Amino acid sequence: MPDLKKQSEAVLFAAGNKIEIGEIARLCKADINSLKKALKELKKDYDEKDSSLMVSEEGNFWKLTVREAYMDLVQQINPHTELSKTTIETLAVIAWKAPILQSDVIKTRTNKAYDHIKELVDSGFLIKQRHGRSYMLKLSQKFFEYFDLKDKKDIKERFKDFVDINEEELKKSEEERLKKEEEAEKAKEEAEEEPKQTEEQDKKEKELEETNEQTEEPAGKEQEVKEEEKYEKEEELKGTTEQETKEQPKESEKK
Repeated sequence: MPDLKKQSEAVLFAAGNKIEIGEIARLCKADINSLKKALKELKKDYDEKDSSLMVSEEGNFWKLTVREAYMDLVQQINPHTELSKTTIETLAVIAWKAPILQSDVIKTRTNKAYDHIKELVDSGFLIKQRHGRSYMLKLSQKFFEYFDLKDKKDIKERFKDFVDINEEELKKSEEERLKKEEEAEKAKEEAEEEPKQTEEQDKKEKELEETNEQTEEPAGKEQEVKEEEKYEKEEELKGTTEQETKEQPKESEKK
């Protein structure tokens, strides 16, 4: 009885396209965990022997396929690939400028690129992350492994024949994106600065009020002293008048 690794290899070869791991498990009559371990070992075997074939994992799907380096050769026999030419053209735009905003890709490739991007994300070639009102598109590790690429230079060489990329347009889109980010950052800083200015103004007004209170306090006390002195003088004068009034009858009696 052949081992599970060889069974899974036979299923991948016969499928000729990607196949869901659950279906492979059903055909091989194996549990998912054991099958996944066998598939990873099979992938490692193909990588170590530097074969023109490779085992590729795409989420829950697996496939046995030709390495990208030999794709031009086999396309002469079978020109059909899993990705359409227009999808690969969109992928080329993204690959040349990654990371790149989805909105910039749409400007270059029109609205039809939305479907291409979804297909590329679902296939695991792209990573899509929220960035402001748009999305930032990045190349996944699977992209580099699938197309057997190492760096940016390899990308431009591999995809140069797929699309005539307008460098000026992409550069302009990138500049517009950076400008919008700077404006958004500036607006954020101004919004954060406004409460600080209000707080400082309130602080200054409070300090001014305290200063006025301190200035008014001595003046108030001085006024109180003056009023008290005035009151005492009036009382003293009043007392003197009353005393004189009482003494006048006594002088009349003496006469």
